[in-house]
Amino acid sequence: MASHTRLVPNDRESENPVLLQRTARALVATVGLVIGLASALALFVNAPRIGHTDAFLAQEPATDLIDPKWVDETVGMDETPADCTELPAFQFEEVKYSNLGNKGPDSGKGEGYVLVARDLLGVGNIERLGRRVFLTVNSTGNRYIPAVAKDNKMNGRFASVNLIKSDELAFKMSFFDAKMRVLTMPQVAISFFDLDAGKKFTVKEAVEVGGFAEKFVADPNYLKITQLPNGRTRFEATQEGVGEDNPKNFQHLSTLQRKRTVTLLFKNVSQFTGRMVTGNGPRRGYRRFDFVMMPSVKCARREDVPDDKFDKFPPFPADDLLYAPPMQTVAHEGGYPQIFNKWVKKKYDKVRAGDVIATVKVNGEIREIKSKSNGTISATQDLKPGDRVDFKLATMNIAVVQEEVLPALKTEFKTVEAGKCKKGQYLTSYKVDAGQIITRDSVIATTANVLGEHKQEIKAPQGGLINAIQPLKDGQPCQKVQDLNLITIGKFPPVKPRAGEVGCCKGQEDKILKEWKKDVGDTCSPGEVVAIVTDGNGNDEELKCETEGFITAKQPISVGQKLNEDTLGDGGHLVSVGQKIRELDQYKPEIGVNCASGKFKKWLVEVGEEVKFEQKIIDMDPVPIEAPANGFVTQRQEGLQAGKATQDVAFGEICLMIGPSLNEVTLRSGQVPVEAVVLPDKTLKEWQKNVGDKVSVGDPVAMVNTKDGGTEKVTAPKDGIVTAKSPIKPGDRMDLACDTDTSSTDTCTLASIGDSMPPLLVLAGGSAVPVPDWGESNLRWVEYQVEVGQSVETGDTIAVMVDSSGNNVTADAPHAGTVQKILQSMHYDMYLDKVLQTDAIATIGQLPPLDPSPQGGDSGVRAPQSRNETFEKYLVEVNDTVKKGDPVAVISYPDNTTEDASVPTASVVKKILVEEGEEVTEGQVLAQVVEVKDESAEATPSQEAEVVNLLADVGDEVKKDDPLMTVEKIPGGEQEKILAPKDGTVMKLAEVGTKVGGENDPPAAVVEAHQNWDEDAKTTDVVAENNGTAHILAKVGDRVEPEQPIVSVTGEEKVFENVTAAVDGTVLKRQENLTKETPLNNLMIDKDIMTIVQPKELKAGVNQAAVEADPEAIFKSWCVHKGDWVEKGDCIATIAKPQTDSRRLGGRRLEAVMVEENVTAPKKGWVDKESSLVAGQKIKDNQVGSAIAVIDFGPPWWLLLLGFLLALCCMMCCLFKIMQKSPPPPFVPDEEDEVMRPLKKRLDDGPRRGLRLDFQKEGQEIHTVWAQFRPLGIHHGYKAPLVANDFTINSYSKDALGVKHGEVLVAINGDSVRGNENWDEVSGKLNNHLAQFPQWPLEIEFRKELDGPPCIVTFVERPIGIEFFRRAPVQVEKVHENTPATKKGVATGWYITKIGDKNVQNNHDFEQVMVWLKEGVQPLDPAKQPE
Repeated sequence: MASHTRLVPNDRESENPVLLQRTARALVATVGLVIGLASALALFVNAPRIGHTDAFLAQEPATDLIDPKWVDETVGMDETPADCTELPAFQFEEVKYSNLGNKGPDSGKGEGYVLVARDLLGVGNIERLGRRVFLTVNSTGNRYIPAVAKDNKMNGRFASVNLIKSDELAFKMSFFDAKMRVLTMPQVAISFFDLDAGKKFTVKEAVEVGGFAEKFVADPNYLKITQLPNGRTRFEATQEGVGEDNPKNFQHLSTLQRKRTVTLLFKNVSQFTGRMVTGNGPRRGYRRFDFVMMPSVKCARREDVPDDKFDKFPPFPADDLLYAPPMQTVAHEGGYPQIFNKWVKKKYDKVRAGDVIATVKVNGEIREIKSKSNGTISATQDLKPGDRVDFKLATMNIAVVQEEVLPALKTEFKTVEAGKCKKGQYLTSYKVDAGQIITRDSVIATTANVLGEHKQEIKAPQGGLINAIQPLKDGQPCQKVQDLNLITIGKFPPVKPRAGEVGCCKGQEDKILKEWKKDVGDTCSPGEVVAIVTDGNGNDEELKCETEGFITAKQPISVGQKLNEDTLGDGGHLVSVGQKIRELDQYKPEIGVNCASGKFKKWLVEVGEEVKFEQKIIDMDPVPIEAPANGFVTQRQEGLQAGKATQDVAFGEICLMIGPSLNEVTLRSGQVPVEAVVLPDKTLKEWQKNVGDKVSVGDPVAMVNTKDGGTEKVTAPKDGIVTAKSPIKPGDRMDLACDTDTSSTDTCTLASIGDSMPPLLVLAGGSAVPVPDWGESNLRWVEYQVEVGQSVETGDTIAVMVDSSGNNVTADAPHAGTVQKILQSMHYDMYLDKVLQTDAIATIGQLPPLDPSPQGGDSGVRAPQSRNETFEKYLVEVNDTVKKGDPVAVISYPDNTTEDASVPTASVVKKILVEEGEEVTEGQVLAQVVEVKDESAEATPSQEAEVVNLLADVGDEVKKDDPLMTVEKIPGGEQEKILAPKDGTVMKLAEVGTKVGGENDPPAAVVEAHQNWDEDAKTTDVVAENNGTAHILAKVGDRVEPEQPIVSVTGEEKVFENVTAAVDGTVLKRQENLTKETPLNNLMIDKDIMTIVQPKELKAGVNQAAVEADPEAIFKSWCVHKGDWVEKGDCIATIAKPQTDSRRLGGRRLEAVMVEENVTAPKKGWVDKESSLVAGQKIKDNQVGSAIAVIDFGPPWWLLLLGFLLALCCMMCCLFKIMQKSPPPPFVPDEEDEVMRPLKKRLDDGPRRGLRLDFQKEGQEIHTVWAQFRPLGIHHGYKAPLVANDFTINSYSKDALGVKHGEVLVAINGDSVRGNENWDEVSGKLNNHLAQFPQWPLEIEFRKELDGPPCIVTFVERPIGIEFFRRAPVQVEKVHENTPATKKGVATGWYITKIGDKNVQNNHDFEQVMVWLKEGVQPLDPAKQPE
């Protein structure tokens, strides 16, 4: 009888189960009641405002299931020559197809053998690091006969080509990028291996190649090197060899294997040609050529063993660990011979940078293999004490560390993601701080790729307050952040009046700030203007003080910004007014200066000014106040009045703060670092200096505690001022001051020392306002004429200075825009050359966007900005009516014209008479050429013959009597060499097998010679046909063909173009700062130069009423605003209508008179919508229809009743749930029901049939299984005997046949393979048997929801036809038509929760899930193409 399993609480939990159940149900009922009442309340309260909120889901691009990812497998070796890091290294990954010489096996795909390699080092072109390179091998002759065509494939990590004996392969190797475009390789190395001879030299292998820059051969006695007449070099075997001495690891060679290898280094090559030859023997047998794109002779590890000790040769290596930079790093030690000692950490352990993962022995010395990063060990190699690491592994990477990921920043109400970084980018620097207020399109961070190139700016999508910043350090990858978002922005903080203060100027929502009239510290009397706002329609309003006092706080918004909840905060106040100025906030380590000793007269220092101890800083009556310490003025109590005591006008007695600069440790021009050697066991004892302190060379800046209880000094390297220091505190570990991982010799910057102000940062789209160039005169500072946020036009004065003669000098705006930054620390009489690092004293940003911006059907008129356009003029005015397609503005752009200068006959360039980039005029002589005539000669045999061998190629340069080919005379069979008839270039060659020498036969060869020229030859002038810039396309001595360009001339002309309206409507706004010939490129934030308002029709919804007006009437003004409550009959708007008198005067009707009237509300309620009407214009010109407003009169009575009934229904359901009896526990059988077992698990039931496979583990009995499907799913590493050390995802042998880890295949269908180390033989026999069986299906478990029921789908063909969102858990984004996925009913939005036996439901590593999915799909049969 089967046992039953019940899930029951333990004894302590089951003391009162009924009470527990009743309590749970009561809780459920309470929650349900609350939900019901809340629903009813929400319906009642929100009914008048029912609407919707647009939600946007930012999705990463879908990733194709079968798109391979780069796995970096760069090898590091202690004993490798130092210059190996300067040599190119590419590793083959796969064969794209193999059809060399059209011999198959992949026939029908074009001739060639295409291999895919990865650039591991990027030598010569570092931007290509990690990119794919396609190497194509083509047969260029007709003699190639493969011994076994299907063996032209990857042999381990080698590319292999095989021939029969006494055969040759004339080949061309070409390089292409991933889009199959021709690729010129700056450097590339090709190594050919195992060039040996057969027994008794019945066959000798040789390789002939030309065009290489360097060759590397270990021992010239093992390879005969011959320079051939055709320019190629022949490398021929001189020693016999056997199959056992073939190399198995191109990164580790025995002495013999290295001597039989040649490495050829090519430079700036896109293709090269050569031959592989197997000569001396009968045309039968099998010879294989292995090659790689690595400098193996120069850089492979070397094993010094006797030539006949094959068992000591490096074996096939295990599969390399897969890892994906930058969030995964590898741990390895390059020295060898390397013996594994022990693991210190294991898989899934957490490690920090510098932690020891394992130890190895190199020449008897214990070495530690350490982690390069903080994270978790995600993979390790199967290594045991005593294993030879450099034998077992190719790259010697023993472990992979998955770096820690920072959790995503929280986005709360009114908070948005603002710093989305691209995958593959690294943080360069943050440009903002938490708590800082910014505007839209401000640069908040910069990033670059791993090489520091392809820099990008991350701009704020909206203005507001920087809410949070990810603690990502400069140089760290953006992928370290979970969602790639670095920064969140929230709404502006409100101005909050303190006790005794009152807020000012509320109720101005949706107005636009036009001008500030008051600043913090200014006095404010009732009626005085604080600021001016506008409604965007030309109606300005002055905001005035309501009480007497001082401006104590001001909302930091800029001119042009809209006043709303986001910019004013929850309070809605623009400023606060108090009877006294607020006391200064004191921050450590600032020093407050007490001003209670008398009456204020004037300031003697400015904010940002450096002060010295006992320097007079405030003029007071009766005694001036002196500085209590060295430092910088950080705050000043603005608003103090001459003749009054501080305490009379401000709270507190502190009126000035002196402190250090609060810069972070970011080195700027002119600053030097204060560095210290840091270790985790060192701690900071104390700081000796603060930011702002002056130091001399050798002064102690900090004291550090060492491990042995001693102390160390960290001293200043130069005289100057401490401009920044690390935020670490006494007692903190020193390594916390570092941005990068540390080792025993690393130094970190604890502080910086400089002597001048940091430069201004120019934001994107902006430009610097420089100090004027005033000759030798030393300029002194006077004042700024602008404030941050102020709009300026071209030529406006930004700042005033004086020269040494006392004359005023101004710095002017280079273009229209908004003042972004100024140097707040500048003060009167400063010498600019002493305090500025750069000549920038302000930055002007882009023009602000037009406000109001286009909405709904409105249109912004966008000027093109892709061709260096400039603005010329407007063609329409504000309030003009335009039609779609009407021209509204004129722009211009330069149009480049290029004319090529050439001559009509073949010539040689004699002189170039202009320089590259020189400006030339029409008719100017650019170059002189001399006409040449070519002479060609034919070569033919002495009698009729057949071509049997080519000794040169078309295009080769040859000398007279150089051999071109070998022919066989007909009849007789005697051979004759055809020689070059003269010096020149081979233009034609008859193909092998062609008959030549007969009366009607073609010539055997044609050689063309080029005639030289002398100084006395007649010259022809090459002249310019237009004005422009000269570009040299040929050099002296070059031969040019007819009409071939010699010099090109690029000119420029101005092209005018109209900018047209995109819709019908009225011009609402123009970018008025644009003047004639203003460059448009990147000048404006949103590129709109004009806003056109399109007429709209207002429509009333449920429980709403439209306010109607005569479309012919002229709109005058609104009586109410959106959101106001009105009663029936209240005025909504004022309009004017024409009214005529019916009387006639002198026989004609009197002219119409405009009469004003009010449009009234038809019902009481809230004003929900208002049309965008322009005062003075007809209503029909601004909208469609007669409805100018909509009144919302609230929810109907029945909606409240419906909410109450809903709440009552919920409550009754909950009570019913409480009273319901508990159901009995479910019956759970101990064994699986046969019906529920997956089909795949039952495929092997029944009589034993199929392919018999015998496995055996050492010391155990033989384990026999019967295979009925393919493939087995065992990772074999291309070596025999086949050991089940690891299994693939969805492994047939493990899941269905029950093959155990460590079992060895000893027999196939009764034939013993025990001890057989010939992989080709074992795999061939196994594959021949398995080929008759069907494909082992891949089971993938899907769920419509992550917590929903599973749906198992089986696949037997690939591709399965699914694309996924690039996130985990993995979700289907797209299902392609007519693919296995659509046939199985897979739908968009489903989640993958299991792949074979691998559960991925809770796996959040997208890349890892994709690796497993690819591994499961790859073995499936390719889908059959429709006939």
